[in-house]
Amino acid sequence: MKNYLIVFTFLLSGLIYAQENTGAELWITFEYTPKMGMNQKFESAIAEKTKLFNKADNSAVTAVLMTGAEAENGKYERIMPRRTNDWYSQSLSTEETKFWQNNVAKYIKSGEGPYVWERIKNLSINFEETNPTKYYRSLIRVLKNGNNEDFWRYLERYTKVLSKARPDTQQGVFILSSGGNTNTVRLLTAFNNPNERQGATKDGNLRSIYNEMFGEGTWEDDFQKYNERIVEWSRPTYDFMLRPDLSTKF
Repeated sequence: MKNYLIVFTFLLSGLIYAQENTGAELWITFEYTPKMGMNQKFESAIAEKTKLFNKADNSAVTAVLMTGAEAENGKYERIMPRRTNDWYSQSLSTEETKFWQNNVAKYIKSGEGPYVWERIKNLSINFEETNPTKYYRSLIRVLKNGNNEDFWRYLERYTKVLSKARPDTQQGVFILSSGGNTNTVRLLTAFNNPNERQGATKDGNLRSIYNEMFGEGTWEDDFQKYNERIVEWSRPTYDFMLRPDLSTKF
């Protein structure tokens, strides 16, 4: 696969945040739906493949979809976290490729990917190091073409509010760099307790804190403008359960 030059430039609160390809942190994702009745065999094959080939230097995490129309018959997300652009020029070993073809692929009904996401470090909270949790919620937002300053301003401010009010929050913000519409933003929130998806509140109501930090009535205005920059139909939200038994041991 050819190397690609990935340069993201986006406007955020009047400042330009440019991340050149040399410093990008990439997360590669795949989606797999097993053949009917083959979930257990698919999982066993994935577990064996992970054990044999996905050590810490080639880590992989597996999660199963919990909500939505595709969850009933089983859909899995396979994540290769914290890659660099060297990933583009790396190929699977002959042994790994052969194992996948002979032992995993035969149980797959359909697969999607790879999708290549760049993590926006400025907008992520407690995502610098591996900290396994039980679940994560995934929000997909597709931005309209044009100036999306309002979207990024709200997200930057909301991140600051979360960091103050709920410092235990685990939030990762990603933008799609290859594999689909590059106006696609993914917001991940990892959690252990479904009743505290963003961590325990330490310091009051989020909306009140937002207005205290940025001015009375700011939240309402910022949130409305944020929403106006999103394509109307592009607001899916899904919950996933992480599967440590199908993932690299950290």
